[in-house]
Amino acid sequence: MTNPWEEKVCKMAQTSLLQGKQFYCREWVFHKLQHCLQEKTNCCNSAVNTPSLVMNSGNNASVVSGKGAAWGVLLVGGPGSGKTALCTELLWPSSPTSLQRGLHRQALAFHFCKAQDSDTLCVGGFIRGLVAQICRSGLLQGYEDKLRDPAVQSLLQPGECERNPAEAFKRCVLLPLLGMKPPQQSLYLLVDSVDEGCNITEGEQTSTSLSGTVAELLAGHHEFFPPWLLLLCSARKQSKAVTKMFTGKCMFVDVLLESDLSFCPFPHSCMRALSHFFSLK
Repeated sequence: MTNPWEEKVCKMAQTSLLQGKQFYCREWVFHKLQHCLQEKTNCCNSAVNTPSLVMNSGNNASVVSGKGAAWGVLLVGGPGSGKTALCTELLWPSSPTSLQRGLHRQALAFHFCKAQDSDTLCVGGFIRGLVAQICRSGLLQGYEDKLRDPAVQSLLQPGECERNPAEAFKRCVLLPLLGMKPPQQSLYLLVDSVDEGCNITEGEQTSTSLSGTVAELLAGHHEFFPPWLLLLCSARKQSKAVTKMFTGKCMFVDVLLESDLSFCPFPHSCMRALSHFFSLK
């Protein structure tokens, strides 16, 4: 990207206000995510000789190699439950345990949707930001070469990407990834607060943008995700219309399960106060 304004927007969507803050607990969530990524790696290894299952999975994205690897994970919880803090810790570990776990090294790309920043809710900027990150990541050799087609380049142009985000997402992100040689370890695409940018009224979802929402874009293209890529999103559990989009496609993980407390060094009675104190969203 050569447009300075576009680069600034992407940087805003690729940062978290909680970056650098100490993170506590939720070890069980990290173990769950680590297990999901390992399952994907195992399924890909066992499906080397049956690639057709990837393209023919239809709406049943959970079945890639016949062994039930999850297409995605949706972290749910109420406001202040720690969703954004957890996503931040995944990408920028603040503890020796998180560093040793190494999940940050499996992040292919990420995006933070922010209600107070409408630019981060633009699907065109979301797509171009993903493309730029994947090119810079160094995790997939040859991805950039697949974007040299003039037809693909035209879809990434400002305006065109907003007019036809579904085609741009498919042709510039998903199909090139499907054509890549699977990496040795499965990777993940993280989208925090995927329910932002949607107006929820009486159980119905309406987009604040003519080109749709990031949530609609992701949920509507689950069958094109490569089997080695895990979609990891977070959303408020109150956003029923948005979470419904991912029902049957993603594994739901509530970030405030009681089992989480067994990993915490603080008493149960202090957890709610501590969550507020550390401004965990």
